[in-house]
Amino acid sequence: MQRDCSHRQLDVVVARSCGICYPNDPSACLDYLRNYLGEEPWPRTSGNHGTRKVLGILAPHIDLRVSQRAYREAYRWLWQSDPADLYIILGVGHRARLEWSLDLRDYLTPLGRVQADREMARKLLSVLDVPLLEPKAHEEEHSIEFPLVLLQAARFWRGVGKPFRFLPILCSGLFSAVAQGSPPEERNPMYRLAAQLQKLLQEVPFSVQLVVSIDGCHVGPRFGHPFVVTPSVRAEIQRWEETLWETVRRVDAPEFFAHLGRNGNACYFDGVGALALVMEIFGKEAEFIRTYYEQWFEPRDQSLVTFSSGVWLDPKN
Repeated sequence: MQRDCSHRQLDVVVARSCGICYPNDPSACLDYLRNYLGEEPWPRTSGNHGTRKVLGILAPHIDLRVSQRAYREAYRWLWQSDPADLYIILGVGHRARLEWSLDLRDYLTPLGRVQADREMARKLLSVLDVPLLEPKAHEEEHSIEFPLVLLQAARFWRGVGKPFRFLPILCSGLFSAVAQGSPPEERNPMYRLAAQLQKLLQEVPFSVQLVVSIDGCHVGPRFGHPFVVTPSVRAEIQRWEETLWETVRRVDAPEFFAHLGRNGNACYFDGVGALALVMEIFGKEAEFIRTYYEQWFEPRDQSLVTFSSGVWLDPKN
């Protein structure tokens, strides 16, 4: 199981946060993540949600050292559901130039190699017929790395020997749509991408779950704002974000973009593309429940990052 995360291989993306955010040694990594996420069995998240099918989770991609609880509140839903064969990870393209970008390479973490679903990715590439491959954007991308290593660790603890595959999709901030305060134009590849992913979820003979790996608002001098974050700013950010998340719960894409457009996403909420895509994928066929919210305030630079946890459940079962 030993892996050197500093070594590059042409056919894999190599984890870059190991040895920094979590241990590089496989045994130490497993011990760390088990203590980090808690002992089995995890208690069910509060609320009368029964044993309904988990379609996907909302998880942060903030540094693992920042918020143990936020990750627990997100990944406990996957712990309590049957392991999927394929995980579609909707991340944030921090270094991407394309609005939507894919990669065909496997991923190497301290816990081993995770296989990319190249067949599924190539189907998307052939159907959409627009530039989607952007390998460089997927290197050093923690919004893909963190979900993979957490999924690997959880399956190891549960004794799931069958490997899983993943499909990484990096999503943009859809800046033109935000500026216009309305959903993307019909020609945007988002709609065809969502339609194909929806078809995949309905038709493939194996189980699929989504991991929406985003943070939230980024506010203060660290992010270029000409003001520090005071208690009143923190309260204002929370109110603004509560309104945004309510549009996601209602699957109200027009109001989602209208709300973002009113201040031009001045809060630098980073999950715009991923949430717009998942609303298109699920539509009214999923119930979204946000289960946790946190503001990470740094006194040294008076700046703030927010993040949430949540789940998409099948409303029928």
